[in-house]
Amino acid sequence: MKVLFLTDSLSDLDGVGRYTMRLIAAMQEIEPSLEPVILLARKHRPTSKSIPKDWHVEVALPPDYFFYMSRMRFLVSRLQSVWRVWRHAKGATLIHAIKDYPHNLVGAQAAKLAGIPCVATAHGTYSVQPLLDSRHEARARKTYGAFAAMISVSNYTRRRLVGLLAAKDGGPQRGGLDPKRIHVVPNCVDASHYVADRGLGHRPWHDVPYTLGIGEVKERKGHHLSLAAFLRVAPKYPDLHHFLVGRLSADVYEQDLRRMVADAGMQQRVHFLGNIEEDEKVDLLQRSEIFLHTPVTADDGGFEGFGIVYLEASAAGTACIGSQDCGAEDAIVDGKTGLLVEQTVDAVEAGLNRLMGDDALRSQMGSFGRTYAGEVTWAMNARSVLDIYGDILGKSLGSQTGK
Repeated sequence: MKVLFLTDSLSDLDGVGRYTMRLIAAMQEIEPSLEPVILLARKHRPTSKSIPKDWHVEVALPPDYFFYMSRMRFLVSRLQSVWRVWRHAKGATLIHAIKDYPHNLVGAQAAKLAGIPCVATAHGTYSVQPLLDSRHEARARKTYGAFAAMISVSNYTRRRLVGLLAAKDGGPQRGGLDPKRIHVVPNCVDASHYVADRGLGHRPWHDVPYTLGIGEVKERKGHHLSLAAFLRVAPKYPDLHHFLVGRLSADVYEQDLRRMVADAGMQQRVHFLGNIEEDEKVDLLQRSEIFLHTPVTADDGGFEGFGIVYLEASAAGTACIGSQDCGAEDAIVDGKTGLLVEQTVDAVEAGLNRLMGDDALRSQMGSFGRTYAGEVTWAMNARSVLDIYGDILGKSLGSQTGK
């Protein structure tokens, strides 16, 4: 069974890349006949060293800024990409567009030309944003209506989609996707990956207690909330540091964060690490006192669709603090694996004070989190996705292995 996957990357450095790798590998375990053909976006991040050599991987999609291209350039790029994807779609069973709109538009149109179904994954911001954009709304609505099914990574993302796609009378708007075809399949984690000692040499974070944030340095990741809360709490814990992992761009937002730290005189205790190696990330998660990631609904409407990093932290045995009103609600079991707090500095500060002041609670959450992360496996995710494929294709998948 040849399946054509359209994705952002196959990189360890971003959530969509990790999602794609884990999902395909888990589906192949259940359905050995699955033959993945993976088409990447131009200017993608470095491909993971763990990618199997028998996966067919090719760069064939437009770059990330496809959404923002001028109308003429958008048209030309779309037509070229549809042709490239269609060439690969011949002989395929279906297309799974893992990268959001407008790349999934390319998938839908190529699938129509090839006479096969197209499934799309909705990760969050970039699935909802087109429905709020005056230029793209009508085209995005039509695209979503063409999908045989849509897989939402969280209940929160599904609620946002349904709210925008539903008419006032509760039914699907003309040209939109019927809510019954939007399935929630939450993200998962390979918990065992985060347990073993990474055997690193000395690193700066080995010498100090610290809180940890992971996420690209941009507004919707909410670093301004977590940093502001840390700076308020830090005087009570003079040995406590904060490490921030994620792509740096030296833009206004990052400059504002650094200014906030400088104004508080905390340059020696707040560390902007940028992107790091996977083993370093795991080591940081394992040693952290608290995983502190507080996404917000940004001014441009962006939000956190799920947050695999919360499950990674739980798998490493670390208590989490995350935000309400975003996909973190599906990744954190409130009061069990961590705390869900309002998107305000005061609320984040209160959560930090509660966990930093209770060693036993942090330990309990870390222990429960490790158990929980071990139960939400990629095998479960893959089984659900294969069932969706099977419903569309009218046949059972994965029966060969009995799984």
